[in-house]
Amino acid sequence: MAANILVVLSDSGTAYQSYAQGLRTHIEKRSNSTEIIVLESSKLNGHPLPEASLIVAVGSHAAEALTARELRQPLLLTMLPRSNLERLLVQHPKAGGIYIDQPPSRYIALARAALPDVERVGFLAGRDSKDVTNRLLVAARDARLRAQIETIGNEADIYPAMQRLFAEGGALIATPDSSVFNAQTIPSILLSAYRRSVPVVGFSPAYVSAGAVVALYSTPEQLAVQSADICLQVLAGGVMPGPQAPRHYTIGVNERVARSLGLTMEGEALIRERLERLERQP
Repeated sequence: MAANILVVLSDSGTAYQSYAQGLRTHIEKRSNSTEIIVLESSKLNGHPLPEASLIVAVGSHAAEALTARELRQPLLLTMLPRSNLERLLVQHPKAGGIYIDQPPSRYIALARAALPDVERVGFLAGRDSKDVTNRLLVAARDARLRAQIETIGNEADIYPAMQRLFAEGGALIATPDSSVFNAQTIPSILLSAYRRSVPVVGFSPAYVSAGAVVALYSTPEQLAVQSADICLQVLAGGVMPGPQAPRHYTIGVNERVARSLGLTMEGEALIRERLERLERQP
């Protein structure tokens, strides 16, 4: 088999299939002569790669497998956390990438746009999120918000940390650190925040469903649109760009929780308009 683009998925999960379909759709809209092959990384074990002009690795497992190979083609890594992407680019410095994390300044802008009366924000930092929470802290202070970090060593630290963080109110900004925010701890974190009338800003649609008042995230389809732009640029002779944040994103709002906290939440469109205006400010 030969193709212009080889897309390697970490597994057959819904998110990866949605990405692959989105990439194919957006490539074909703009170039009906571009051939695409989609494979799961498990099918590459011990086998040579199909011929391709450009390779896209989707998810951490696929990215790990492909950066371990000596490739002559341009390589785009996507749908993986920024920390993983930066580590893999050390091994394969000519690769490009789109990390799944939003820029810290965008989360702060979201908090300001959705919760304009909030003057302070808090963060729970675990072993995997010290870097991102420090960047969030800087972004919050640049936005003239009071901000504080509490370090979490184990689950028992979370409740007293919440007490210290929110004795004077504020908002909690969650981070994608499974050592702090995971299936066991998220319900108690959200409940503790709710009892203190503290709104939670999340990073996935699951957070909105579980009780966060607002969340910001990029869907697989949105990452696929950005990937399609990069792929067509490279296939046309352009240089693979360096790692970049998601350009397209979705804002989710839980109006029921907001009302029960006494908050007046604007709709997604107005929050987005405010957020984009804040991001344009120097």
